[in-house]
Amino acid sequence: MGRVYLCLGQNAELPYYFEKAKVHIWNIEELCYFIRENAWIMEPELLTKELIDWVAQQCGLPKLAVLLNDNLKEEDCVTAFAACLFSYTGYCPQEQALQVQKILQTNAGNNETDRAKARGDYFLESGKYFRALQEYEPLMKQLTGAKPEIVGSVYHNAGCAYAGLFLFDRAAAAYEKAWKLLRDKRSAAGFLAAKRMGLSEQEYVDFLAKNPELYQISLLVEEQLKDCRQKWQGTPGQAFCASMEGALQNGSGDICQKQLADKIKELEKEYREAVS
Repeated sequence: MGRVYLCLGQNAELPYYFEKAKVHIWNIEELCYFIRENAWIMEPELLTKELIDWVAQQCGLPKLAVLLNDNLKEEDCVTAFAACLFSYTGYCPQEQALQVQKILQTNAGNNETDRAKARGDYFLESGKYFRALQEYEPLMKQLTGAKPEIVGSVYHNAGCAYAGLFLFDRAAAAYEKAWKLLRDKRSAAGFLAAKRMGLSEQEYVDFLAKNPELYQISLLVEEQLKDCRQKWQGTPGQAFCASMEGALQNGSGDICQKQLADKIKELEKEYREAVS
């Protein structure tokens, strides 16, 4: 049985919006959850007077708002804010709250470059590829001369974000740089997969012929593609495509066109969420 959270205050009539994370929160428990799950991207700039006012007015917790406001005067205000919030609400077990505070303290000691990468990684894991690239692209320009493992990690993750937006040429270029810096199979496989998706069959074969050192990795990529095709079978997407094909073969073009239009709207919504 999961942990039961006793709710404090009230649900807000107007949610609070964290611009950097593109997230709305509606009550104090959601604020606790947001900080717990996103400790690596928390910065003093996120803890605004508007947030304090929202806790007091929209959540109906003026006493907590006063305590939180007092903690904003501390040198490490983010850690102090979180400690006060978790203590007042009892949202986290003490061990978990201390773990979050440790992350916040580490983040506070990081420089802006480390924080930018942490933000990019957060957006990437959340499927916010455009937002991730807004963090990674400046880093790729700024990190010239830094440790190869750091630069390579940024390029690799940028490749993942580009691929998530179907920008396979850019993904391939980022993965290639990551591979040359890290010399690992993961980046090499990403590089070949992006090439595989962005080139025609013959172009890809010609590319491999010119790069024989990647042949073994290409076999791994083909296995991964085969696995993806197998996993595709029986999914809602595969069933939808099969029904479209059947409708066309049966001459039900009007039904097919309507269902396809509805599906496109759904995919457009998902895409907008991914790039917002």
